Amino acid sequence: MAIRRIVILGGGVAGWMSALALGRALAGCAIAIDLVETEGPDHSIGPFGPGESTLPAFHKFLGDEGVDEDALLRASRGTFALGAAFSGWADRQSAWFLPFGDIGVGMGTVAFSPLVARLRAAGHPVRPTDFSLAAVAAAAGRFARPSLDRRSVLSSYGYGLHLDKAGFAGMCRTQASGVTHHAAPFARAIRVANGHVSALELVGGEQVPGDLFLDCSGPAALLCEAHGFESWSAWLACDRVVERATQQEGIPPPYTHAAAHPAGWLRSVPLAGGPSEAMVFASAHHSDTAAIEIHQGRRTRAWHGNVIAIGAAAALVEPLYGHNLHLVHSAIQRLVTLFPTRADGPEAAEYNRITAEEADRVRDFVIAHYKTNARTGEPFWDAARAMSVPDTLQYKLDLYASRGRMPMYDEELFDRAEWIAMLDGQGLHPRRYDALADTIPEPAIIQHVTRLREMIVDAAKAMPNHGATLAQIGAGA
Repeated sequence: MAIRRIVILGGGVAGWMSALALGRALAGCAIAIDLVETEGPDHSIGPFGPGESTLPAFHKFLGDEGVDEDALLRASRGTFALGAAFSGWADRQSAWFLPFGDIGVGMGTVAFSPLVARLRAAGHPVRPTDFSLAAVAAAAGRFARPSLDRRSVLSSYGYGLHLDKAGFAGMCRTQASGVTHHAAPFARAIRVANGHVSALELVGGEQVPGDLFLDCSGPAALLCEAHGFESWSAWLACDRVVERATQQEGIPPPYTHAAAHPAGWLRSVPLAGGPSEAMVFASAHHSDTAAIEIHQGRRTRAWHGNVIAIGAAAALVEPLYGHNLHLVHSAIQRLVTLFPTRADGPEAAEYNRITAEEADRVRDFVIAHYKTNARTGEPFWDAARAMSVPDTLQYKLDLYASRGRMPMYDEELFDRAEWIAMLDGQGLHPRRYDALADTIPEPAIIQHVTRLREMIVDAAKAMPNHGATLAQIGAGA
């Protein structure tokens, strides 16, 4: 049966992002789009607080869908993000930063990380993020949008956003065209003999029929009863979350913060007027009566029959970075690219293959933070360090530990430089550096990094304060 009507379940950020993108992509195709609300808070990308951060790649969604970034920041208590700060992960006293954008500049055919390893082997205490403009500016509380001139050091970094989810969803709803919004909440799914959903029944009895259904209802996955679930609890032991919003005066920092504690970690997303916070922890090591239970993992088939799970209905992984909004964006892009003539067509298999690989690569990136910790004497962290990890991750760790090389798989969300920076921040250094680094004399390397450091510090000093940049666009008040 040809697709003539798409029904989206969930009026949170994942649902309205889907409605906005599909409304624009399918304009003129005579396909109707309906959105049905669910009851309760917006957990469509997980129950991790009212705020969310984004990766730099998320700008593509905003550009593709015609969302004005300044207006979005004003509507969602938004601030800018130059990366993510981590404290207590490598050990109790550790602090490191994963910046957005370039870290250092190589020399000839030799990348920057082997140069760092060579200098360290010679006894020089080099910290790679000292050569990242994003990291230096973030530490100083400064921010300006990058230059478009690729010859300038001011083009060497990227940036994400910190957004209030309700404000972001509201803007998507305002700009979504050709979408019928049903305010009465979802009551149940009506299915036919083969298990496909034929309609959604709302509280009050109204029925919304459809040919293709997007489940954006969050971890509850209200339409995914036939979808198998692959649990990641063997590697990601945190199974509880406490959400809260805190009022706070002052200028928010241009980065998210993940602070480890004995049973998990505390996430802080800086928004204007106060941060969005989420305490993520393992119930075996801590308890809190206000906690929400979570199950980290993914659907074995995000697209099953005529239902496609989007957001936390498809995969739930703790939000160390801004990957959860990106996973929604990439899922929508994938659906548009593979848009079928009928809901149970052959496109589902390719959609599921890519979706699973993408989620698994994010999973590995998150697991690596736990596996490489050095917080000794704490049962939660000792167990994480001792655990066996997926073969795909162990291969990365082994190859990197040998000589600093980082293999990359298909559907990686985080690039090679980000993997290396994360592992370096966690204190994992290669046993030997790449022999190519010996082709450059040590004095030349020292001169190179000294000049680079001076250039980055000068550029950061010239940037305006983060609060001044927010004020200029009318945000942050």
